[in-house]
Amino acid sequence: MQNQTQTRAYNVRAAQKPLIVEGTAIVFDSPADMGGYTERITRDALDGVNLENIALLINHDGRGIPLAKSPKTLSLTVTETGLEMRAELPDTEQGRSVYEAVRRGDLSEMSFAFDIGAQAYDEQARERTITQIAAVYEISIVNRAAYPQTNVQARNAGKEHVMNNFNPIESAVLNAAQANPDTHATPEYRSAFFKKLLGRELTESENRAFTAAQAEKRADSFNTLSNSAAVIPTQTLNEVVKQARNINGLYNEVRIFNVPSNLSVPVGTPTDAASWHVEGTAVDRTNVTTTAVTFSGLELIKVISMSAAARRMDIAAFESYITQELRSSIADAIGAAIVEGSGEGQPVGILSGIDWTDDNTISTTALAADNLLSAIALLPAGYAGGAKFAMSTATLFGQVYPLKDNDGRYIFTDTESGSVRRLFGFPIVLDDNIPAGTVIFGNFRHYGVNIPQGVAVEVSRESGFTSGLIDFRALCIADGKPIVPGAFVKIEVTAA
Repeated sequence: MQNQTQTRAYNVRAAQKPLIVEGTAIVFDSPADMGGYTERITRDALDGVNLENIALLINHDGRGIPLAKSPKTLSLTVTETGLEMRAELPDTEQGRSVYEAVRRGDLSEMSFAFDIGAQAYDEQARERTITQIAAVYEISIVNRAAYPQTNVQARNAGKEHVMNNFNPIESAVLNAAQANPDTHATPEYRSAFFKKLLGRELTESENRAFTAAQAEKRADSFNTLSNSAAVIPTQTLNEVVKQARNINGLYNEVRIFNVPSNLSVPVGTPTDAASWHVEGTAVDRTNVTTTAVTFSGLELIKVISMSAAARRMDIAAFESYITQELRSSIADAIGAAIVEGSGEGQPVGILSGIDWTDDNTISTTALAADNLLSAIALLPAGYAGGAKFAMSTATLFGQVYPLKDNDGRYIFTDTESGSVRRLFGFPIVLDDNIPAGTVIFGNFRHYGVNIPQGVAVEVSRESGFTSGLIDFRALCIADGKPIVPGAFVKIEVTAA
């Protein structure tokens, strides 16, 4: 009976305490990897947008009662950095559960539903810039956001009281942590990360940033690394991915995911075009073929050995070196697996993971222009938009460009449009991982690569005693596989 009384008293006290969450639902001028292109929102994109009657939801689920709604229980403010929100959650089971999940850090990111008013797209850089948002319908606290720079935190009285007593020297560090809750994105952690690798002494603020980042336990997924392993800073990781995507080959063409390992991802494939609609008439529904894809967590390891003299390198020079090494190693390993990965401890490749039959394969003893046309005809029409030819440099210059017509004239004259070679109007992707004599034709957006965690790095000086070297071991968790096998056709030149 006494325990029940204590429980009721606790519930009364809990009910009297407001459940306040604060965060950033939209971020300006920050890149987001949308899987195949980068998106960013300009600083003035929300100018003139009506921010009333906007609901706060969980994972965009609008079927239930909203957690809050503007302007009464949800306040929204446009700042220089984005759309800031402050909400008082209801004292219900759902409200308390969400508040507790945010307080614990289980929920820490946000998203939003909106209409685009104006945008610009740079096809060469594959970047979409949203310059005007027409309307915002709701904001959501989500498990994983398209913009990882978003954030949400729970307010509590105890923490506010402690913050009010911080001295001015520490307040700058505290404010930076509040504005950027990704501890791996702070300048202090970035400098601490590289200083640690170089064996240099950290300042007090760098020590705090490094300790806070390690406390996040983000490196727990890298279970083969030692306790000294540190996750690469966010800015450096973004640069690694950006540079890797600019390397020629299929790695630059496939769809990149950043979802948790062993999570089933539904991918819809619409087959019909949109229909013209007469006002007032019924609209026919189109069934979308949905493929469920599950990526496992496969380990990709790169060991870089450097002279011990690297300890005297400038931090910026050392970061540039690490970035280039990781870029080339990750792109090379994943690029090779995209083509011929066995699926045993590595991704499943296009050539090795698709059931090649007479329905999707053209075999010939001598490549001809008609073979290329036959490949185009074999690909289902739904995948022709965005389809490309992929082959090695040896195949292009040794077997494709030498093709001539009956009058002895070259069929393909290596004409370029925006530095993109084309065959029968379709762009060519050069990838030397593809065997000579093999041509893949298809929509490579239907192959997916998942990199869920980023890259972790640790340093070892054990070999330095005999060799004078320092070893840096980098580990990336990744996987890849064809999402829609029917989106690819193969031409194979076989021995006579």
